Amino acid sequence: MRLDVFHHFLGSNEAPPWAAQLADQLGLALTKMEIMMSTLEELTGVLGEIGSDVDKVSADTEKLLADLAAIPTPGMTPEQQAAVDAAVVSATSIRDRLKALDEKVPDAA
Repeated sequence: MRLDVFHHFLGSNEAPPWAAQLADQLGLALTKMEIMMSTLEELTGVLGEIGSDVDKVSADTEKLLADLAAIPTPGMTPEQQAAVDAAVVSATSIRDRLKALDEKVPDAA
């Protein structure tokens, strides 16, 4: 029976009835694949921009920490010293969060 069906399709110039449906499904699959590739390319670009922005903020934070470390402490009031200490803690926290964020974002190729 199977050979008869196969022979029927080989001997006929018409496409099998399921061929049009298969072609439609393949076309739909290719369209979805193109959309996914386009989205991945867009995502890669956005991730590169995020990485660049993280690098800029990270550099600014490192500079802030260096500037805070360079403030001479002799002669400061306890309030001034507390403000500098609080700024160091804040800047260090920002730096650590940026490092954690940077680890989540793949490096742009």
